[in-house]
Amino acid sequence: MNIFLNPHVFSNLVLAITSLFVFFRYFRLQPVLIRWLWGIFFGSISLVAFTDLLFYAGVDGLEMAHEILEAGEMTLGALCLVTASWCLIMRYESGSLLFYSTVGLGALLFYCITWFRVEYVGLIIKAFCILVTLLISCVGLANRQKSALWTLFSMMLLALSTKSGKLPLPMDPVDINHYMMVLSIICVGKAVRDQYKILF
Repeated sequence: MNIFLNPHVFSNLVLAITSLFVFFRYFRLQPVLIRWLWGIFFGSISLVAFTDLLFYAGVDGLEMAHEILEAGEMTLGALCLVTASWCLIMRYESGSLLFYSTVGLGALLFYCITWFRVEYVGLIIKAFCILVTLLISCVGLANRQKSALWTLFSMMLLALSTKSGKLPLPMDPVDINHYMMVLSIICVGKAVRDQYKILF
């Protein structure tokens, strides 16, 4: 049987490829430290999707790796998203202090979640980071920034993806989650593309 006929495998493949494509397509010209922040965010999503893909393809022994990578996505990746979005919308060039503070705090939260095995706290952190990024987008909208509108769409899709099990769509909630994350990632790429454009 062709493993790509499994919808979970296919949706994870689409998510992993889209994350990498959007990063290398839209973020090449960003300042180095900001590019690293976006790279951590996109890289964490790609790694989780790739691990998921291997799991659904029948590879054994990936449960622990998947838990660790997912915790990294919900903590370090989410915090990098907040800081990178702030720099994008406020047109602020990240300094070393901001970069290392973000990565350090994210790594600390990641360590605490994996060490104490309280993965549910990661969901709270991720939801909080989405909310903060939405608020940053609203500030950008007040300044008529087009990138803020794309970021707002992205965070709405990312928030909806966490509630995929409650959406009345004729598809498995796992695949709905993946495809909504794909749309969210594309919106982030559009936000970077339109960084210096004004609405209206």
